[in-house]
Amino acid sequence: MDMPSTRRRLTAGATGLLAAGVTAFVVVTAPDARAATPTPAQQWTDVQNLVGPIRGVWTTQDYAGAISRTMPNTALLGNGDIGVTSGGGTGYKTFYVSKGNFWAGNPGPSFVALGGITIAPVAGTPSGNLALGATATASSSHPNFPPPRAVNGQWTSGYEGWVSEVGKPQTLTLDLGSAKTFNRYLIRHDGAARPAETANNTKNWTLQVSGNGSSWSTVDTVTNNTASTTDRTIATQNVRYLRLSITEPTQGTTPDSQANPRGRIGQLELYGPGSGPTTPPSGPFREEQNILQGDVDTTMTLGGQPVSMKTWAAANDNLVVTQLRSTGSATVQLKAETFAGSADARSGFTNTAGVSGQTTWATRRTPSGTNWVSEASLATRIIGGTGTASASGATARLTFDLAPGQTVRLVTAVAGGGQNPTGTAASAQSLVNGQSGGSLDTQYTSHLEWWKQYWLKSYLNVGDDVLHRYYYGALYLLGSSIRAGRMSPGLYGIWATSDSPQFSGDMHLNYNYMANFYGVYSANRTDLALPYFDLIGAYVPEARRRARQDLNRVKPDYVSRRFPSGGVPAGLLFPVGIAPYGSTADNNYHQQVGNALFAATQYVAYYDYTRDRAFLQNTAYPFLKEVAAFFQSWLEFDGQRYHLWSGPHEGLWGRNSSPDLGLLRYVLSAVLNASTELNVDAGLRTTWQDILARLAPTPTTTYNGQTVFALADAGTIQGSDTRLIHPGDNTVNLEFIHPGEVLGLASPAADRQVAVNTLNAMNSWGQDNSFPKVFTQAARVGYPAASLIDQLKGQINQKLGPNLRIVDPSHGLEKTGAIEAVDNLLLQSDNGVIRVFPVWPASRNARFVNLREKDAFLVSSELAGGQVSYVDIVSQAGRPAALLNPWGSRGVTVTRVGAGPVAHTVTNGTITFPTQAGATYQIAPV
Repeated sequence: MDMPSTRRRLTAGATGLLAAGVTAFVVVTAPDARAATPTPAQQWTDVQNLVGPIRGVWTTQDYAGAISRTMPNTALLGNGDIGVTSGGGTGYKTFYVSKGNFWAGNPGPSFVALGGITIAPVAGTPSGNLALGATATASSSHPNFPPPRAVNGQWTSGYEGWVSEVGKPQTLTLDLGSAKTFNRYLIRHDGAARPAETANNTKNWTLQVSGNGSSWSTVDTVTNNTASTTDRTIATQNVRYLRLSITEPTQGTTPDSQANPRGRIGQLELYGPGSGPTTPPSGPFREEQNILQGDVDTTMTLGGQPVSMKTWAAANDNLVVTQLRSTGSATVQLKAETFAGSADARSGFTNTAGVSGQTTWATRRTPSGTNWVSEASLATRIIGGTGTASASGATARLTFDLAPGQTVRLVTAVAGGGQNPTGTAASAQSLVNGQSGGSLDTQYTSHLEWWKQYWLKSYLNVGDDVLHRYYYGALYLLGSSIRAGRMSPGLYGIWATSDSPQFSGDMHLNYNYMANFYGVYSANRTDLALPYFDLIGAYVPEARRRARQDLNRVKPDYVSRRFPSGGVPAGLLFPVGIAPYGSTADNNYHQQVGNALFAATQYVAYYDYTRDRAFLQNTAYPFLKEVAAFFQSWLEFDGQRYHLWSGPHEGLWGRNSSPDLGLLRYVLSAVLNASTELNVDAGLRTTWQDILARLAPTPTTTYNGQTVFALADAGTIQGSDTRLIHPGDNTVNLEFIHPGEVLGLASPAADRQVAVNTLNAMNSWGQDNSFPKVFTQAARVGYPAASLIDQLKGQINQKLGPNLRIVDPSHGLEKTGAIEAVDNLLLQSDNGVIRVFPVWPASRNARFVNLREKDAFLVSSELAGGQVSYVDIVSQAGRPAALLNPWGSRGVTVTRVGAGPVAHTVTNGTITFPTQAGATYQIAPV
């Protein structure tokens, strides 16, 4: 784009003494230069063109993966505190609502579901299920899939109900509470919810009934069933008790179903004469996750009439709004049901609901015990229409008419969460009752503006739809699940549709939790890291105690020999899985002491990228100092070298674990620099510097004739797999590169080649744990650009889900960490020198605006036709800038926008110049 500017040419300076290899320049200007970075208006146009077309799209109503123990696979919304997951079924719509700080404390910490809102027609919906809510028991059950899951009515695609332990026979018994009359039963087997699991469909069973729970009669027998859904009519019964006796729980057609037979019943339903499930009328369906605006747009049929919906979460208040508009020709009667509970509800929760005027509410309270009790509430009302309210059990219902062309807004407020709250139902009702049509218009405007400003923080265009789809989808998930001042999300973000998330949904400290934040710095969204420090900081008192009192559990034989007291005098020791409020979710160490080092990486990164001195002084330095104190005691010194024993992989043990060594170097360098900058603890610097200087080298080994980085020193690894390198496994042996940052583009070429050899030997591009790190590790050492991009795109093409998340069986939000890899292809800073397009093919055009680099620089640049057009740098902290000349030996101009030319030097191809905080600098070739 054209802007008033000047053309630059350089002449050698005639005064001053120059160091060897340094050339000074005086800038002379001419009137016809071209500017570079797009204007703000042009940036917004760019962003809309880039992000607007990237959407999640669904055309069927199966909502596969809405109920999930990891991250849901359906459309997602969020404002960093409340998460909204799209669900439902044919002819009805459900939005599951979760809250980031709604954690059960008992019996142990776990992120849990809250409830949701279902919108359905009053007529033609499934009704009369006499088994719904029955007391269910079983001969055995998997701890995460108890019997009540089979009778909770919340079955949907992807849902697993009751699952027994391995073995046969198995029984599922229902107490209906009183005698009920029925002549029909329906079983939804595993294949009904999970079409790929038909081998788990129940094969042989009998249905038995009893009036007293002790004397049983068989009323139906089924053998050789293969169907995923069984719908059987039997002689009319009037009984209180029913038992499903399963003799062959699986088809036995796969090795797993043969070796591990389990009873699996998604739902068991009972119906009386003349009642039963009906199939709602279907019609055209389309749902889109609009990441540019943070909306979910749905068109579907409700009660035979077409409707459109727009659903969003307010940016500043905890409100979920669904706007419904009828595009049909007849009035349809609808119900909006606000419910508390979970599809896989654990025992001990209290779920209630009620009505206040035309406002409905539902409240969920977590189990009591020695830890905290949490409570959260939903409250819903209609704006633009009127309804009739009622409540039963844990569900409150608003019934209303939607006329042709009419638009109404269902507004749900969310309140509570945290430790021991009170009055959450009243708070939710107060918030929702304070809304009006005008206030919702204002809320929506604020919502759109929040997302606009979020997208404008930085963006890139690499001309590749695959990379764009991952990159902007990952940024959307981060923006939805993290906000400053809110609870930091764990493994699966803020979307809880299960009471039994894997790993309790905790904050795993041997990389997973940190990976949520790997990309926020370079993508210029550093504010997203702030909740991380709050949560880690809350655990510090417990980590201190563990270092002194619990160290023996890391490895008893080693610790008892070196530390007879069972601890060290100072420092921090973290278990693998922490949770909010200084609590512990996974109280194991796996023979690892490096969790504190992993935790420290983000403190270093935040300061490096922001140069926030207050953060350094009050938050980062005190933490880093305590981490260093632990290793001052933990390291072994043999007179020449300091050695570090730990587990490079969980359960292994070895000397000089490569990830621990690298992360310790990173932390010690940072704490030394911080001590100097803050002018404190000068007496400790000698110790830290001595450790750095004498720390053992990163271990290497030979693999297929090439030198590669090893997991630990040869001959020292103990455990189930003592190989020095684990091809195909998690690339922990390269974590000293990232997040450790002790090997980079400025490092010796020979060391970088060893890293490339290691990446090739590992071939871990598709390993599930490696996705947030391996591509960044490769970019940091200058892996061949075209090959690296192909590997990254190959994984995206294989694993990107419809809601733009990278899907695997165990992980979640951490997969956004490869944002850093994409940014690093285009921009890196190593050893204080900024490099533009360092790992990007010169033949491929690309550009980026306001990516962030260390020393608090915002950088914009463009590569077109094999040439870098310009580099613009905004200095936020006034640090000296150093840029590797992207034009080789050509001369350059440096101009401060609004102030004119800036004197600079060029040393060995690096352009160096002073900056002032808040100023913008344009660098261009002569």
